[in-house]
Amino acid sequence: MFLKDLVFKAWLLIASLLAPISANGATYVVFRYDDLAADKAGVRESNPVAMRIWQAEKAVDTLFERYGIPYVIAIIPKPGSMYGQRETNSETVSFKKDREKVEFIKCAIRAGRVEVAQHGMAHIDHTKENHRVAEFRERGYEDQLRDMLQGRKILCESLNLTSIMTFVPPFNAWDDNTAKALKTAGFGILSPDRSQYYDSARGLIVIPFTAQLWELESMVEQTGLPDDSVIVVLYHPPQIADLEGRQQRFFGIERFERLLGRLATMPRVKVVTLRQLARECGSLTTGRYRAANALWHQRAFWAKLLPQHLWPGEAHRRVYLETEAYAVELTRWRLLTAALAISLLLTGLIARHVLRLLLSAKWHWRIDIVASALCCAAVISEIHLLHRGYHPTAVRAIPAILTVSFLIALVLRTIRKCVVTGVLGWILRPLRVIRPSSQTA
Repeated sequence: MFLKDLVFKAWLLIASLLAPISANGATYVVFRYDDLAADKAGVRESNPVAMRIWQAEKAVDTLFERYGIPYVIAIIPKPGSMYGQRETNSETVSFKKDREKVEFIKCAIRAGRVEVAQHGMAHIDHTKENHRVAEFRERGYEDQLRDMLQGRKILCESLNLTSIMTFVPPFNAWDDNTAKALKTAGFGILSPDRSQYYDSARGLIVIPFTAQLWELESMVEQTGLPDDSVIVVLYHPPQIADLEGRQQRFFGIERFERLLGRLATMPRVKVVTLRQLARECGSLTTGRYRAANALWHQRAFWAKLLPQHLWPGEAHRRVYLETEAYAVELTRWRLLTAALAISLLLTGLIARHVLRLLLSAKWHWRIDIVASALCCAAVISEIHLLHRGYHPTAVRAIPAILTVSFLIALVLRTIRKCVVTGVLGWILRPLRVIRPSSQTA
């Protein structure tokens, strides 16, 4: 254990020297409010939940207006009566029929504090699997394109807009067909999460959400905000409206006001919309998103293997760093991978030595063969881990590292035996031929 800790600390010291250096640039913060939807006529008057959500939406808009901060509203064009659940044939209501909310959004657009993003079409689940809800993922290209165009038409006609450039997929779920349909429909910005990447997204500006309200609050109050990074804050109606039974996610208007007030006093923080961010930040490439995706999976891997005291700063999970900064972060993780490999290699050597002492000589070759088989089965996974930056099932990496020593021992043993046997046989062959003849004579 002492040797293992020593190796870890040595590699952590080297990794710390590669930590990102502050460039004294601006930190961009985007507030993305999802799931704004129309209510049927008379619903708000008869439904306390709908009324609380509507009051909270107006109160939050007042706060943004007070501090002069813009934000993004992702609107559902025509939500199902149970949007967020399975597809339903129940009656739906188009956004343009809710005149009060339409005028509310128009007023905010004219004031320049709101960017409208399209949040799918109906926000219903079209998938067949309960654990992978999605409105757009795993559907055909034509179906996705049709819903995108219909949804944008509803919003543009309702709000007198010529176009909408930003698309927020419901459940943050998308696929290759989604990216292709977005480019065909003329969308320029996609805002999902960081858990997926598809090569068809090339040509789109992909800006994933990175943090929740309470995560941004803790960063502002405790660690500060890293320079030259993007933080996209996602929040939903239950987090700003006091809804019964959903207190766990409740953030509240008072905390929201304190958060906005604190951001307004931070000189290097710029709160913008997604469209403004795309204009001002030229590094929002698919390469940056791909690096973020790799690091996102890398952390899922290490959460299973490393003890918590060895995890680097958790703040990097909540920001969208520059591509170079992501490269540095991945280098840090790979150094930790090397540290883990070295320590486990030493453990494997010790384990092999102990097994060879405990078991008789006839079991030695069996130990080497079993270890080699395990190594061959896991070597592809190990390469995937080291060169792609993440691994979906981290446990498979352990046999590969542990059995390297057994594989090395088997190879050396085989080479030594073949070389010795071959050389001696070549040298002794004449003697074997001469010796019988001499005996005969």
